[in-house]
Amino acid sequence: MNQQDINPAAPAPAEAMPDAGGDRSVVSRVWDVFRREPMLLVTSSYVFVSVIGLWDSYWFYRRFDVQILEYLQSSDYFVAGLRRPAYLILLAWTLLTSVLALWPERWRRRHPGATARLDGRWWFRALIPRRGDWWAYFGLHPETMATLAAVVMMALVLFTHSGTRADRIREGGGQAVSVSVIDARGELAGDWRVLGTSSAFVFLWDVAAQRAELVPTDALAGIRPRPAPPADGDAGAAAAGGNGVE
Repeated sequence: MNQQDINPAAPAPAEAMPDAGGDRSVVSRVWDVFRREPMLLVTSSYVFVSVIGLWDSYWFYRRFDVQILEYLQSSDYFVAGLRRPAYLILLAWTLLTSVLALWPERWRRRHPGATARLDGRWWFRALIPRRGDWWAYFGLHPETMATLAAVVMMALVLFTHSGTRADRIREGGGQAVSVSVIDARGELAGDWRVLGTSSAFVFLWDVAAQRAELVPTDALAGIRPRPAPPADGDAGAAAAGGNGVE
């Protein structure tokens, strides 16, 4: 009897299953670490918001020729991002736009049949690009590209916003204040605006002289808001009333 008839047919070797983690992005791997270590996520978020605050503060004070990093204490670096709630709102908006930017790639994975039928049409490729389209992801993983684009967009928004806010103060906008220092008679002469504070200094701007002033907190006697000047109509009415005109 033939040897092949005695031995049963050997089963065909099973096909190797694709590695589920082979196409994972750096962002997904980092997220897995955060899921295993929630406190690391909290710490990283805190540091990220602080870096955002430092970036915004640097470009804001640069408009007034103030090297803000030279006047910050170690504690100021950690609270730089907590002074303005707008940073958290901007972070949430950035995360939302990142999720929306990943929608085309997720649609491709969930609808392979429709993707195969429509992939030859230019409008479909423009709305839902392929993973290998260089003009969409520049050779990066979609999740990595969406994260980098969100960070760059956040930096540009903060840069633009800080410039707009600084220009408004330079032109006389914002709350006018009167400043008093210790061992000085009366208030400091000038049309002052408060740019910000640190643990050791108060940063002021004189609109009239167009110069910045750094006052140590230990030398500061007080800062009081000045009432806004009356509008033209109110001033005219007050003058008419003072002259006895009815």
